[in-house]
Order: sequence, then structure tokens, then C-alpha cells
Amino acid sequence: MYCLFVAVSILSCNTKDGKNNTVKKQHQITSLDSVKLKEYLEKSGRVPLFSKERQQYLDSVLQIDPENAYYWQQKAMPLYKARKYSLGKPFLAKAVLYNPEKYLDYSAFMKCIFSKEYEESIREFLECKERFGDSYVMDHTYNFYIALNYLQLNKFKEAKVFLLKSKAQQVSDFPKDLPEEAFHFLDWFYLGIADYELGNYKEAITSFDMSLKVQTSFADAMWYEAICLMNIGEKEAAKALIIEMQNNKESSIMEANSYYEIYPYQIYHKLHTAH
Repeated sequence: MYCLFVAVSILSCNTKDGKNNTVKKQHQITSLDSVKLKEYLEKSGRVPLFSKERQQYLDSVLQIDPENAYYWQQKAMPLYKARKYSLGKPFLAKAVLYNPEKYLDYSAFMKCIFSKEYEESIREFLECKERFGDSYVMDHTYNFYIALNYLQLNKFKEAKVFLLKSKAQQVSDFPKDLPEEAFHFLDWFYLGIADYELGNYKEAITSFDMSLKVQTSFADAMWYEAICLMNIGEKEAAKALIIEMQNNKESSIMEANSYYEIYPYQIYHKLHTAH
């Protein structure tokens, strides 16, 4: 991974200029700078990701190549994962400044899942959509993350609107997939959450069931579906689902970054604190 880091980093020194308003590169790297750059990058790859030594090596790299967005992102990323959001935020802003097409959606994602700056995240995702079109980041649509932001702001109608947009986008992109597979199982889950919060319990149950068709032991979906079943008077079905959930309680939301952050409406951590 570190070899790839060095190779990609050296090759990515040139940034774009033009319609995407990426800052034009002013700093010229000499042959001597290139030697030093390679040395610092190799050293940064031999120290732990969260170490102060790696940050210091990246500082040296940025003295040589201060307009390289990737190096700024590399400074920001471990700080966010260590929950030092305010320290990482200026570095992430630099990455966006020097390459918004690559890092604006990443910044919006980090503000949604990590630093919980929901209004800023929405603004950045909407800017991405306007400037670069609808796309995906970290395995999900922009509309998916916008919806999560709205859920966390208790704007459930808006969340449902963007989840339905995410659904339409994925169905268009993957028309041959089965309905439960064309729409990511987490999208189904959060669509169920939106309807649950709106009191549309039967619609929510349908969405949770679709999520469970793909992720059959998904404890979070079972938990909220059980609540919906209770709310419509299906008490025995709810109790059975709670028992099934208890047998699968370790099968919670398993995104790449859920190791570092609890996702909205994730209940596995609650089950741990309850026992």
C-alpha cells in the first residue's frame, strides 16, 4: 500500500486548471526536490499512520510540493480517524482547494460520517452535484449521504426524497440487478428509517425486508422492523424478530469506516452497553 502511495503521489503532482476551478500549479519541482520528495515519502511509509513522525514527513513533503492535494488529504485523513476533526479540517480544505473534483465529495463524506457537520456536508454534496454531476463516493451515491445528513437533522421528509433519488440513480445504473440488489441494502435500511420516523410503519417494514433479503442477518434492520411491527400491533412477530436479532447482534452496519465511527441509527454499540 505504501509503495502505491509513493507511486501515485509522485505521478499526481500536476493538478488541473480550467472549468473545475482547480488552483493552477505555481510551484515548480526541481530535480533535487524530486530526490528529497522520494526520500520523505519513503520514510513516511515506514512509520505508523497515526504517528507524529508521519505528519512531520508530510510537512516536509508539502514544503517541496505545497499545491499537491493528495498530500494534504493524507495529513487530514488520520486526524479524522483519530477524531481530531478540528485539526484535520484545515488540511482537508487545502485538498479541496487544490483539487475540488477529486476531494470535494470526500470532504462532504467526512463531514457527514466523521465530524458530523451535517449542514456543511449537504452544501458540499449539492455543490458536487452542480459542478460535477451525480456520482458515488465511498461506495454510495451523493444522494445517500445527503439523506443521512437530513436524517441526523430530523428532516425526515427531505431524507426520504434523497433516498428515492438514490434509488432511481442506482436502478438506472444497474438495470439488470434484482430490485433488492439494484438498491444498496443500506439505502433500503435508511429508507426504512425515514418511513419509520415519519410513522409510515408498513412502508418501513417493506424497506427493512428488502434490506434483509440481501443482508440476511442485519441486526439493525431487524431491530427497527421489530419496533414498526409493535407499532402496528404485530407483537408476536416483533418478539420473534427481536430474538432473531439477539442471535445476530454482531451483524451490524459494516462499512469500511464503521471501524472508526458509529453510523446513523446503528444499534450494535447500544446492545454492548446494555449488557
